[in-house]
Amino acid sequence: MEVVMKKIILFLFISVFFPLCMFAQNSQPSYFSLNLTPGLNFPVGSDKDYFNLGGGVGVSGEYRLPAKPVFYLSGGIGYSFIPVTFETSLSVVSFGAGAGAHVDLGKRFFLKGYTNGGFYYSLLNDRSGPRSGNPFVIAGSGLRFLITPQISVGVEGAYTNYFGLYNGITLSLGTAYHFKPRGERSIRGVRPATPELLSGREYLEIEDVSFEDIFPVFFKYYDDHPIGKAVLHNKTDTPITDISVNLFVKQYMDNPKECSVPSELAPGEKHEIELNSLFTEKVLEITESTKASAEITIEFSVNDNKYADNYIETIRLYDRNATTWDDDRRAAAFVTAKDPAVLTFSKNISGIVKEKGSRAVNQNLRMAMALHEALSLYGMNYVIDPKTPYKEFSAKKTEVDFLQFPRQTFQYRAGDCDDLSILYSSLFESVGIETAFITVPGHIFIAFSLDMSADEGRKNFLNAENLIFMNGQTWIPVEVTEIDGGFLKAWKTGAKEWREAVAREQEGFLPLHECWKLFEPVGLPGAGPEVTVPSKESILDGYTREVVSFIDREIYPRLAEIQAEIKKTGGAAKSINKLGVLYARYGLNDRAQREFLKILEKDKIFVPAIINLGNIYYLSGDMKKAKSYYEQAYQIKPDSATVLLCVARVNHELENYGTVKDAYGKLKEKNPDLARQFAYLDLRGDDAARAASIGNLKEVVVWEE
Repeated sequence: MEVVMKKIILFLFISVFFPLCMFAQNSQPSYFSLNLTPGLNFPVGSDKDYFNLGGGVGVSGEYRLPAKPVFYLSGGIGYSFIPVTFETSLSVVSFGAGAGAHVDLGKRFFLKGYTNGGFYYSLLNDRSGPRSGNPFVIAGSGLRFLITPQISVGVEGAYTNYFGLYNGITLSLGTAYHFKPRGERSIRGVRPATPELLSGREYLEIEDVSFEDIFPVFFKYYDDHPIGKAVLHNKTDTPITDISVNLFVKQYMDNPKECSVPSELAPGEKHEIELNSLFTEKVLEITESTKASAEITIEFSVNDNKYADNYIETIRLYDRNATTWDDDRRAAAFVTAKDPAVLTFSKNISGIVKEKGSRAVNQNLRMAMALHEALSLYGMNYVIDPKTPYKEFSAKKTEVDFLQFPRQTFQYRAGDCDDLSILYSSLFESVGIETAFITVPGHIFIAFSLDMSADEGRKNFLNAENLIFMNGQTWIPVEVTEIDGGFLKAWKTGAKEWREAVAREQEGFLPLHECWKLFEPVGLPGAGPEVTVPSKESILDGYTREVVSFIDREIYPRLAEIQAEIKKTGGAAKSINKLGVLYARYGLNDRAQREFLKILEKDKIFVPAIINLGNIYYLSGDMKKAKSYYEQAYQIKPDSATVLLCVARVNHELENYGTVKDAYGKLKEKNPDLARQFAYLDLRGDDAARAASIGNLKEVVVWEE
């Protein structure tokens, strides 16, 4: 009988265990499972004459082998209650170990087969007989269903032989908890690959992997643009589905970056994919070129079976100052307008000159003069980089150049034309002045916007050839290497270089805000250098000198023309008034006042001169004197739209709202268009102040010629 039982056990082991081994390629990653299997025991053979239907429970652990995850080792304990026909029962406690195999049937079901052996201990529950112990063996199989990736339920059937005691069949309903492997990461909600599961390359393989050289300053850019490419190859005659590819660089990424791939590959199909990454700011700590490992993880399904694989590649990361000139827009990433060093410098300069200089001169132009003068006083120098000169490297599109961040240029007090262009743009942008890079063969400099239309630029500037009209705006070019010769010289040189490049059709004009859409600015981590702003007196001295020089340059031709007219007319009041208005429009109020008073000495009722004198006092904030002149003009010419406007405005400042209402009402009837320009006069208090500030109307007056 014992020989027969051994043959049965051997038959079950061969028929269940070894066929499952053929499906090793369908295995899942190794893990540990804890099983609880309550069941019913049915005696077989001659043992049916001595034993009745019984029951029991087993607790066991299973461990899948890393090298061959289809196989597992097990160990556990069990308890069986076996009724005896002569009105007593047995308790059997067993301790054993064994081995088995799993095979997956789709995503949720799997079969298992196993054989165990060990030692059992039995006794009659009424303690009427002796206790005994002998070896035992079990062979069985079952079907399991995964409720979740960690919990399964199922049914099992097994043959059990407690040698010298009992033979039976056990039917069980069990449950198991499957522990994840340590360190497992989740990718797209699917159980990911582990280092042990590298068996999928016979189905899907990544080929021809190549990476670009990586520049840390563009780490935001790489989120949407590839750092490399690869080819997915379906090596089978079966469609491959549910494909996902992730890239991870451990030192410089927080999480794997999912790459765009086809969801399915046909048999034998190849498909090129792009490899993306989302680096962290840690890459900006790289000061010397280095190499790092890039892990590519792929997951896919074949016939509803899930596979995964890992590839390790080497990538090169250049230092944080590195770039190439294959796209001139790349320089925009270095323009850090919010860097503390930049803000310290620009905001201090803005505070010094904000209320200084002629308000008749464009505000952006005045700020540009002040910043240029401040950089000269700071000791900034143009120095060609001997190792990577822009002139040579801009022509070699793939050569790696070294560009300085603004805080570094402040620290070194020197830079090549590219470094100075980046610094200038950063300073201008930090105070709200839009800039653009200008590229000509072998050189780069900048332009800044005047925030005025092209038509306004042509009208307001004497020499329109020194301006750039692009995108409907007026821009001023600045040769950033001309630091010590004054702003007007830098402007003149930049305009000449622009005209020559346009004539050769070799100009490049790159608005920074457009460049930033592709290459976002990247600030350096950590504290920057302490920037010492030059003294207020020295800045104002140089700044004022430049403003006056600009005004003299602009008004000189018109001045000569009007002076000739005055001489020709024998000093006519109208001609002298034109000269006064010219001075006034450029903020030369002392000269303007002298000309207006000269008129009134001869003709006390010449209304334009009276209005214009009132305007000078209005702009200086002396509302009482302004009111006095405006009222004189009103007595002489009460129906004049300009006079009505002046009376309404000065009384609005003095909060004489009754007079304002009367004068502004008449203005609406006399000149509705002019009244609409100063609509704030219909308001009071804070509402009026806000409305006036929107158009900067407090600084606007109507000069009467």
